[in-house]
Amino acid sequence: MKNLFKERLSGFTLIELLVVVLIIGILAAVALPQYKLAVEKSRLTEAFILGKHLAQAEELYYMANGTYTTDWEALGEKQPDSKDMVYAIDRSVYNILMRSKRVSGLHLRFFMQNIRDRYAGRYLCVTKADNELGVRLCKNLAGNSNPFDYVHIPGYVAVYLN
Repeated sequence: MKNLFKERLSGFTLIELLVVVLIIGILAAVALPQYKLAVEKSRLTEAFILGKHLAQAEELYYMANGTYTTDWEALGEKQPDSKDMVYAIDRSVYNILMRSKRVSGLHLRFFMQNIRDRYAGRYLCVTKADNELGVRLCKNLAGNSNPFDYVHIPGYVAVYLN
């Protein structure tokens, strides 16, 4: 009888296990949004570095030819292929446009220097004004700058990245 009682005391009760599971669940619920923000910020940072390189290639093309191009091959680049971003050269206002596939309404824009636009020579993170994650990502990428209304697309805000 004595051995049976000792075996019973050696394990955890159901209540103790449920408390541990509950604590782990609470910690996961707190950590998951921060993890998602960190992962998306790293993806945006990687895209920003590539976008800056492409914008510099476009400026070099302008210096050599006196005009901007909309052709990737003329830049000496292949159109980037990514599971996170869609890359394009926006012909309406010469800029490198990078749209996020994961965060709705979020994109990076790299405006060329020699254009007639208020954003000439600027790099922007642009997102829908009501997109909380997009606004947080843009502010994080820019070092917590305050967003302002983006004039090219109503309902969007932007943050300068340079």
